[in-house]
Parts: sequence; structure tokens; C-alpha cells
Amino acid sequence: MRAPRALWLAIPAALLGASLSAGPAHADPIGGTGWTLAFSDDFSGTAVDTAKWNYRTDVKAYSAQRPENVSVADGLMNINLKQETYGGKSFTGGGLISKQSFRYGYYETRAKINDGAGWHSSFWLMSGDGSTTLSPTARTEIDGFEIDSTSSPTALTTNHSGVHTWKGNGVAASYNPGSTYNTGLDLRQWHVYGIDWAETSVKFSIDGVLKYTAPYAPSQWTHDYTNIWLTSIGYGTSPNPAYLPSAVQFDYIRYWQKDYYIDNDGPAAYGYSETGTWLDSTLTGWTYASPTRYATCGSAGNTATWRPNLRSAGTYQVYVYKVVYANSDANARYDVAGTTTYVNGTSGSSGWVSLGTFSLPAGTSTAVKLTSSGTGCARADAVKFVQV
Repeated sequence: MRAPRALWLAIPAALLGASLSAGPAHADPIGGTGWTLAFSDDFSGTAVDTAKWNYRTDVKAYSAQRPENVSVADGLMNINLKQETYGGKSFTGGGLISKQSFRYGYYETRAKINDGAGWHSSFWLMSGDGSTTLSPTARTEIDGFEIDSTSSPTALTTNHSGVHTWKGNGVAASYNPGSTYNTGLDLRQWHVYGIDWAETSVKFSIDGVLKYTAPYAPSQWTHDYTNIWLTSIGYGTSPNPAYLPSAVQFDYIRYWQKDYYIDNDGPAAYGYSETGTWLDSTLTGWTYASPTRYATCGSAGNTATWRPNLRSAGTYQVYVYKVVYANSDANARYDVAGTTTYVNGTSGSSGWVSLGTFSLPAGTSTAVKLTSSGTGCARADAVKFVQV
């Protein structure tokens, strides 16, 4: 039988479809409408869905991670924790990492942690495929929960949530807001954990109760696209064999999206295109160290277009990120949904500029189009569609 799911059953049945626009489950700490379920796995089959997941396979601290330790049965994903010799270690753990990568939105899982000292179980976001945590592309890390197991019945109540920033290849950056706190809960029982990642902060919740908010503005560090990690490894102290074999269990994972950011580079450039002559600029854009583009100075008619794939129809306020510089285009034209706005890139300060509020359909029919005026250099970075 599937494990007790009183909390899970509080989710409206209508939310279980893959093309929904309703809000997140009961643990949503932010409320509101316009949310679309964009990724989910209820682990309802008999094996890991390898179209969605990579296995964690690194060797780290006290354990080696093995695909064989991850199983799906009775509606649960199990990370089996074992005492066995493998990869030069005396213990093995494991986990799953989503093949898809995501950025802003609401992430939620329901999990049950093992007993017995020596295991570090986590629900977290970072770029990677599970083969290493020292990837050159790993710059943003967001930890929904980091729980270190213990054999003491009164001590398995502590959780860490927060943000870690990296320069790649395991080199730490300087901005790392986080909180280690006593939840007041027995984390060996089922609990719902939420991560609400927005442009300027990350909110962490347990069972629908907001526990910690980490300030995290784009100017503080790069906001990368990240993969979802559900993992458990031997860490902190050597695992206690008396409690093995054991398992960490996950009931489901879900990710909802509401707002849409389209950039000129990276995964968020899926809807970006140019005509005319454009070059890489040394000026950075809306998120830390992100590159921007510029059209040939003094040349009119160059265009840059950002076309989002809106998962749901709705009312959106549309913004463009203005890069201010002395020789920027003083009269850049932006067209969206039949409305034209002119933006002076030589005055004021760099930042988001509203192009208006629009009722927009789902899909890819809406776009923001920049056309250079020929006065200075038109500059292209990013646009965003924020549901209101």
C-alpha cells in the first residue's frame, strides 16, 4: 500500500493534469492564480522514468551513489541506503536529477527521511546531470531542504534552507544566505517541502508554513537555469550500520510556472532571434555578469525579437530590460500586441521598463520586437512577462 497521504490528498484533483493553470498545492506560500503545472512525477509506475531523470552517480564524502539504489514502487521513489563496498567507499546512496532545467517558479515535494546517523538528504536545485556536484556550469544552488539524519529520536528536527553561489567547478562565490533551524517536526514522518523562487528572493516552506526567505536579487549573482535534485548521500559522519539498510522516500515532485523571462543567451533564449547585424557587448544585463548584444551603431532597421511560450492565457505586464549607455539608441522602438513604445537608452538607469499590460493568449503568438532607430546602438538583453 502507498504510504499515508493525508497531506497529499489535500491537493485538488484538477491539479494533477499536466496542462493546468490553477495554483500550486496546499503548501503554496504565495497564493494567487495563473500558475501552470510544468513538470511533475508522481512515481506511479514500477521503474524510474528515465526520460525525465538522470541518476546521481558521484562518489563523495562517505558514500558512492548508485543507480541500483533508486527504485519506484507503490507510488513512491525510494533512495535505498546501504552498507556495501563500492567505488572505494563502504556505503552507497543515490538519487535522481531532472533532465529538464528550470528557473523561477514554485517547486514542491513530499518526503520522508531515514533514521540512523550519517546521511545527508536533500531537495535542491543546481545545474548538473548527477555525475558530479562540481560542474563548471553550477553557479546557482538553492536548497529546499538539507537534513542530516541521526539516531537520536529527538534530534531529527533540524533543516537547512538557503542559497549557495558558485563560480563553477566547486569554487564558492561570496553570497550564501541561508538558515539552519529547528522545524519542531519529526522529519522521519511525511512532510511537504516548497521552494518559491522569484526574481528577488527564494521562499522556503514546510507543510504550507513559510520557514525562511532568502534575499536573492539578480545583481547579487547569476540566476542560472537549474535541475531538480532528490538525493541522499553519506555525509557529516560515517553512517551507522545498525540502521541499514534503510531508505529516504519521495512521494512526488512538482514544478509550477507563472512568469516568463526570455533572454538573449542560455536556456532562456529559446524564443530570441535577430535580423540585421548584432554583436556581443561588454555591457552586462539584468542578471549578474549576463551578456548583452548591440546592433551596428547608426544603423536603422535591425531587429531583436523575444517570443515566449506562454503556458496559460492571462493578463501580463510586459517589461524590457533597458541597458543604459552614452551611445545607446535614444529612440529604440518596441512593439508588443499592437502597441508601440519608444525607449531612450541614453538616459536614466539600467533596469526593467514596462511596455504595458496586455491580455494574451497561451502559446507563442505574442512577441516583443525591438527595432533600431539609427540613433546610437540598439541594445538587446531580456524581456519578462509577469502575470497580474
